[in-house]
Amino acid sequence: MRSIAVWTTTAVVALLGAGAANAQTPPATEAAATSSGDLQTAVTAYAAYQSDVTELRSSTMRDAAGLETALDRVGRHNRDALTRGWVAYGANTAAQSPAFVQGVRDAAAYYGRDAVIWAVSVDPSYARGLRGGQEATNMLLASANADSARIISVADRYQEMAYSLQSQRWANAVAPQQAARVQRIRTLGRDGAPSNAVPTEVAPRLAVTPLSLSPSSDPSVYGGRRFWDAVRGGQQVVEVSSTPAAASWRVNASRGEALDRMAAVAALQALDAVDANQSAVTRLIADPRSRDCFEMAQLQLYQCMSAARFRYENAFCLGQHGLRDIGTCIGAVAQPDTTAMTPAPGSHGGGRD
Repeated sequence: MRSIAVWTTTAVVALLGAGAANAQTPPATEAAATSSGDLQTAVTAYAAYQSDVTELRSSTMRDAAGLETALDRVGRHNRDALTRGWVAYGANTAAQSPAFVQGVRDAAAYYGRDAVIWAVSVDPSYARGLRGGQEATNMLLASANADSARIISVADRYQEMAYSLQSQRWANAVAPQQAARVQRIRTLGRDGAPSNAVPTEVAPRLAVTPLSLSPSSDPSVYGGRRFWDAVRGGQQVVEVSSTPAAASWRVNASRGEALDRMAAVAALQALDAVDANQSAVTRLIADPRSRDCFEMAQLQLYQCMSAARFRYENAFCLGQHGLRDIGTCIGAVAQPDTTAMTPAPGSHGGGRD
């Protein structure tokens, strides 16, 4: 990974000056995107999806109305908002890593705060190469695996339910007005989840600051393996991840950019530079590979429903594409690693290599 030492003072000042000049007259589309790029707002979209997963886990499709409600829950999430929300959630999680935050601040003290801000903004992969980056990466991998397993466990439930529904008269009947149903789900996905999709008791738990929590030692807090269960679980917290907490993970190279972007935004948080660099944050949380994966899941859902003839087949589509495919997109950033993870070669610290 390229060291920040190659950035000369002259080059950094020139680049920062060019960025400032461009910021004076931003395109209307970028200005609009920046206004919606607030991390707290972005995280809400991901929280809405996880809240719907919680509702789906506890609900049962006893009749046609119950099936329609379940379809609406998985269909009402905009792929762009879901992408931004998930990356923002990961950024807030990485910002809870003491080693990473210290590494970012050490680098800023050595190279200069503006230089580090510019580096992580133009090259997101730089952040995870800083000292402490491995700790942040491990936290992100564990969080993604747990969130993925949680969603997929609910997908299993609905796909099993789809098979059992075949014996019920209402479910094995021909689905009426299927084309209109598919169009309704498409419209919901375009509009996104409503403002009340996140329960009032969850919203306060979404406001976090760097180093305010310890998800590695307390899996029930923000970024922890059991957070989405704990935040709605009351006295009984159900951990659905089937993988032991001690399992090691490595980055899936084809999806590592999402983790880079999370760490880059976390680095900006560590330097208290988010508000002054909203345009950069907006670009960073819009990970194209994750967005494409979520989009494909939605398209598969629409195609599956378009081909469905009986009501119970819609339940199968819901489980496979509305849940399993989304969970797979999230979990794809991590791969099991049977060997102990070691620091990445060429890691950067607060001084020269």
